[in-house]
Amino acid sequence: MPKPKYAFRSTDNECEAVMASILTAKNWKGKFRTVAGINPDYSYGRDNWAAFLAIMKKHAIDVQVVSELWPKLGATDFTAHVAALQQAKPDLIFSCFWAGDTPIFMKQAHAAGLTTGPKFVLTTGGGVHESLKKAFTPEGALLGYNSMYFEHPKASALMKEFSRWHQEKFKEWPNYESDHGYFTIAAYKAAVERAAKAGGGKWPGPDAVIAALEGVEAESLSGPRRFREDHIMEATFFQGYTTHKNKHDFVTIDPVEAMGTKQIQKPSGVGLYDWINSWKV
Repeated sequence: MPKPKYAFRSTDNECEAVMASILTAKNWKGKFRTVAGINPDYSYGRDNWAAFLAIMKKHAIDVQVVSELWPKLGATDFTAHVAALQQAKPDLIFSCFWAGDTPIFMKQAHAAGLTTGPKFVLTTGGGVHESLKKAFTPEGALLGYNSMYFEHPKASALMKEFSRWHQEKFKEWPNYESDHGYFTIAAYKAAVERAAKAGGGKWPGPDAVIAALEGVEAESLSGPRRFREDHIMEATFFQGYTTHKNKHDFVTIDPVEAMGTKQIQKPSGVGLYDWINSWKV
């Protein structure tokens, strides 16, 4: 919807892939030649893979695609896909698997011996970080946590307090969905207060709240976030390289890379590939 009235939404689906692609080009250029993609077979998976290839081209990284795999959404048996990747022997494997798909794939890849060779780019696997056990997740993979990293060394006092409370109450560390939920409520609260002030203290109607939400900024768990005037969220994304050097039985990342959506999300009214092609690399 180019001009929604009532709908406000999260960031673009491709933000994770754009950031991961930029980091891949920055840190691994010249260290891989052949690539393979294993991504879910619907628009999200196909769009992220296409964005990765477009950004490799923009950075003048001449890659050879040796395998493109499209498991059906909801599939849990990737053994045939793992076998295909072993046969293709890529230098780098790109995957935007999310939720349970990521640990299932990595566990099956590890069992087949696939995790010892190629580089891995897991754009949003950090959404299920506690499931990515050290036993089958290698060090050095590029792992994305979307818009919040639970163990950021530069986290705000609010984030540290929330992360500690979440672990104590639910016995697990929080992921980015917590921050989306927190920001949505914080932004709505800020918009209602702004609209009420403009309306002389009266409870505002929907149109007044909508006008106040456009451009509103509020403090979230991961730092300041806002809604653009076109109703799309702006936030900071976090990615890094997996390490086993931590107190957990699952991987974390070190160092932590942070990029704002002004760097990794297309501007309002601009097509994704027009935007990528406009970059000065």
